[in-house]
Amino acid sequence: MSQTIEDMNTCHPINPHDHFARRTFDVVDHTRALLRTQLPPELLSNIRLDTLQHTRESFLSASENEKRIDLLYSANFVDGSEVLIYFLLEHKSYIDRRIALQLLEYVLKIHEWRRRNNQPLCVVIPLVIYHGDKPWDEPTSLRDKIPATRQLSGFIPDMQAIVIDFSRQSPDIFSQTPELEARIRTLQLVRRAELQFDSVVAIFRLLQFWQEIASHKEALNDIILYLCHVFDARRLKWFQQAIRTGLKIDAENQMPTCYEALIEQGLEKGLAEGLEKGREEGLLMGREEGLLMGRIRTLQEVLRQPVTPQQTLATLPLQQLQSLATQLQELLEATRPPAQ
Repeated sequence: MSQTIEDMNTCHPINPHDHFARRTFDVVDHTRALLRTQLPPELLSNIRLDTLQHTRESFLSASENEKRIDLLYSANFVDGSEVLIYFLLEHKSYIDRRIALQLLEYVLKIHEWRRRNNQPLCVVIPLVIYHGDKPWDEPTSLRDKIPATRQLSGFIPDMQAIVIDFSRQSPDIFSQTPELEARIRTLQLVRRAELQFDSVVAIFRLLQFWQEIASHKEALNDIILYLCHVFDARRLKWFQQAIRTGLKIDAENQMPTCYEALIEQGLEKGLAEGLEKGREEGLLMGREEGLLMGRIRTLQEVLRQPVTPQQTLATLPLQQLQSLATQLQELLEATRPPAQ
């Protein structure tokens, strides 16, 4: 499941929560660890988690994909029969009061999918993964939603579901899978108003073996990207230091390439935009001036300085543009925290 930084940004959706959640729970080992801690003991003892497989099927409409993602896994009971485990990951900060009806709809779609593929019907266990602002308090069965007498309750579908509320759960229960614990802590962190140094350090401390363990490196890259997209963390002067402190990095060349790649990506984007905008406005005297204008504006943005208007930069001679770009680059290097 390894991806380059470029690949991860290319496939990155408009909603960064989707990308991060899918990258987390597309991994069978992560899902297996989650089920071990979340399924009721009597149910867990009857499922062979070693047979867990991803089906790569989705049952959401295009509009629903903007608010949530779904994943379908298959496994076997100890008696050999099949069971499907349906994950519905809620990204909304609020609780959807239609969830009982929606879960029923999704499970019916799964049964219909099985029928179309000439597969026998089997047990489907729905799980709702939620990390919103308020504690989960919504029934997942229609019998708990529709008022009815005891005589009439039998006419109301009664489908159970398991709710996993990450916002109220300690991620320490995943300590046997550090990269999953780091990802869960990150999901909890993004609901806060702003990042805190100590919280970020604690997450990266779980991934100290990123150079030896591939799953730790993937988690490290995903988390850095996620925090940069949600909080624009690369603009925080202490963010690089938090990474270094958590990972216990003591040499400049040991810094994860992901963070540096993000900075370079921003610079390159600025260069391209500067060149293109200059061309559109007919302001460029040549390619070098356009590249320098783009670099100056991007460096000012990274340094959180007022960004000089393109029209103003276009009036400066080449030598002055070169001098300004050099000064800004030196200032950027000076503001980077020293290696510990």
